[in-house]
Amino acid sequence: MQISRRQFLQFCGAAAASLGLTQATVRQLEAALASDGAPTLIWLHGSGCQGDSISFLNLFDNVDPVGHLTVDQVLIQHVNLAYHTVVMSSAGETAWTMNFEAARKGGFVLVLEGGVPMAFDGRACLIATANGQEITYHDAIKDLAKDAAAVVCVGTCASYGGIPMSGPDPKETNPTGVIPCHQAVHALYPDKPVINIPGCPAHPDWVAWAVVQLILGNIPQLDPYLRPVEIYGNKDDNLNVRNIHEHCPRNPNKQGTGLATTFGQDGLCLEPLGCRGPNTFADCPTRRWNKGEGGAVNWCVDSNGLCLGCVEPDFPGGSFYEL
Repeated sequence: MQISRRQFLQFCGAAAASLGLTQATVRQLEAALASDGAPTLIWLHGSGCQGDSISFLNLFDNVDPVGHLTVDQVLIQHVNLAYHTVVMSSAGETAWTMNFEAARKGGFVLVLEGGVPMAFDGRACLIATANGQEITYHDAIKDLAKDAAAVVCVGTCASYGGIPMSGPDPKETNPTGVIPCHQAVHALYPDKPVINIPGCPAHPDWVAWAVVQLILGNIPQLDPYLRPVEIYGNKDDNLNVRNIHEHCPRNPNKQGTGLATTFGQDGLCLEPLGCRGPNTFADCPTRRWNKGEGGAVNWCVDSNGLCLGCVEPDFPGGSFYEL
């Protein structure tokens, strides 16, 4: 199925609200695509579960007037996705050769998913073989980040280390020496623009928003944790903007709801059971997840689950069921 630029722009217009795009921004996007200015994306996978890729693949669905769109079609035909092991048909050295052919042109966006193991010379995460040589995730970042226009770290594992950086017990933490991607990149190239899009997984709209900004040539305003302020607020500047608890429909101080005493109680605040919403910053309560025919239908708290604070630098840290 061929997807034209016109159809892609129709999708962006239809999804403008969920992506946080104004109609003026959609017109700028149209101009950027018309000038063949869309960037090449090279998407690498390190220590993680690839859940962010799976989340992103759920971005496009039946949207009038476009019809059925899939993210791989849009990326391949409109953003020039040069390398992504989940959606590309080639594999092995053929795929890696294609990767470096795209990288030699420069000006591409390097998307990193998963943390960077540093122990064992990085060999806890081998991602390719070329000319008989095994390539670690860290090696690939070193080779590719140098000429990238910007680096986007997708998911909490890439942004802050996440679960791979936590150990099996307090006495043996992080056995493979995982570090966040921005730390690895800035150790090599201190001035390289890096954007963190944390989440476990990251919401597909957040990733799409970052891609659109880069198509437009924008580096968004970031908080001290390299997160876009538009999506995550800036907790060091304002504790109310994008705070999960402040904007939660179960907030007892604003909505008059009660406090839950056990799991499975609809409509009650879950903070007494360990919900991390008061210390978590993202637009989940308003954006929500799991899109249906009428739009987004649910999110963690509405499904009687706790907010686990998955977008924060200290995730997963500590018990999920204790304050």
